[in-house]
Amino acid sequence: MRTPRAFDRAFSVCVYDGVVKNLIHEFKYKDKQYLGKPLSKLLISFIKEYELPVSYIDYLIPMPLHRTKLREREFNQAQILCREIGAAIDKPLLENNLFRYRATETQASLEPHQRFLNVRGSFAVTEKQSVRGRNILLIDDVLTTGATASEAAQALKDAGANIVFVLTLAS
Repeated sequence: MRTPRAFDRAFSVCVYDGVVKNLIHEFKYKDKQYLGKPLSKLLISFIKEYELPVSYIDYLIPMPLHRTKLREREFNQAQILCREIGAAIDKPLLENNLFRYRATETQASLEPHQRFLNVRGSFAVTEKQSVRGRNILLIDDVLTTGATASEAAQALKDAGANIVFVLTLAS
């Protein structure tokens, strides 16, 4: 990643390939929400094994979907993961504060340089005082170029967030 990103650090548990890629696709696109529990256990184990600095985290935030995408899919996979992680590490979730107000093309269908343009300016924070001076752990399923995570982190930082870490299942 040569281009600077707005998040402070990103962590990914697995390589986005093979069985992991298939599981994420089943979870995300084939409505197999029950996979959220075992997939979140991978994230929780990673946090503990690698001693991620979660004691400094004030809130966990799931990567939001645009309302159109949420209506199509009927669930947000990042929200499922985030709830499991929050319960396991005893950290509160800040849901529905970071939102994606502009529908974008699916990032997977775009070239890396197009992904940054696609998500530019698509996130906002509704209650800025809730993130001002806070440390955030942003949860998502996949990190490839970091464009989406960076844009979401930028919205959080513009609202006054102190540190924004990103944690994903795969990259």
